[in-house]
Amino acid sequence: MLSGIGSVTLRSGRALPVKYQFGTHQEHHWAGYLIVDTALTDPSEFSYKVLLHCDGGSAVELAVTNWTDRYMTVVGRPLREFDRAA
Repeated sequence: MLSGIGSVTLRSGRALPVKYQFGTHQEHHWAGYLIVDTALTDPSEFSYKVLLHCDGGSAVELAVTNWTDRYMTVVGRPLREFDRAA
């Protein structure tokens, strides 16, 4: 299991702090959970790509498959290179 802290950037550009847990983290396929408070977030924010910025500097492009007010179930793929300032 791969876990840590980071932030997600939603469709609107808004960032939320998260804890992440990936049970599957192969080269091109990651599946797991984001632990994040989404109670005040419009569900349409999850209808497009969600970008996870991991604490180690890597980024993962995610699709949300399910969510509650406390967590999101996600699948995704890591991005090769990412410039957060761009």
